[in-house]
Amino acid sequence: MFKFTPEMGRRLRELRLREGMTQQELAVLMGRQGKGNHQLIGRVELGKARYPSLGFVADYLRACKASFNDIADLLNAYTSQPTVIEQRGYKRVRSLARKLSASVAKAVEKYDHGVTRSRQKPEPLAKRIGNARAYARAQEAQRRLNRLVEGELSAAGIKPASADAAWIRVYARKLYRLLSRSKDEQKLKPKLEELERWATEVGVAKLPVLTMLRDRITALVEGRMTRT
Repeated sequence: MFKFTPEMGRRLRELRLREGMTQQELAVLMGRQGKGNHQLIGRVELGKARYPSLGFVADYLRACKASFNDIADLLNAYTSQPTVIEQRGYKRVRSLARKLSASVAKAVEKYDHGVTRSRQKPEPLAKRIGNARAYARAQEAQRRLNRLVEGELSAAGIKPASADAAWIRVYARKLYRLLSRSKDEQKLKPKLEELERWATEVGVAKLPVLTMLRDRITALVEGRMTRT
């Protein structure tokens, strides 16, 4: 939340010194000759008076023959920041990210920033954290799937840069997506049959590695595989 920073105080002090005035002289020009007013000016210039009124700042600038344009860059730097509720969200997401692997944490924070910037209105904090957790789970699952597939390709002696490897990776992603999103066996069966027809069309259906991948991806989706 807004606080009058030492940087703002230094800017005001520069404006006063530009006019060659002491704090006492400035207080007189501001119409604040009363006892202690020049001390208040001193605290503002040091950033120790964290919430001076808008009227006080306006009088200070007027006495220095300055305007809000002279501190506009500092004010704009503040107003261009995310809202308070958005910043609380960033803080909670960062706290969540610390519990994740480095690569997943980076992906989650990037996702959260992108979604937050794209929305006209901030999401409720609980929903935002829930979305970040769901995205983190999806990223972790994708990385486990990638490790599984690359391990099976290596064990089968299939070169990583080959066409077969590329098609197998696509097959694995499609299979994982189908198994993850559909629990209705009647609706799932025709989709799996369609996937197998596709595998036949691209020429990888008869590769022994596909049988192993089907079993292991099914186990991964059902949570039977040990996470690494």
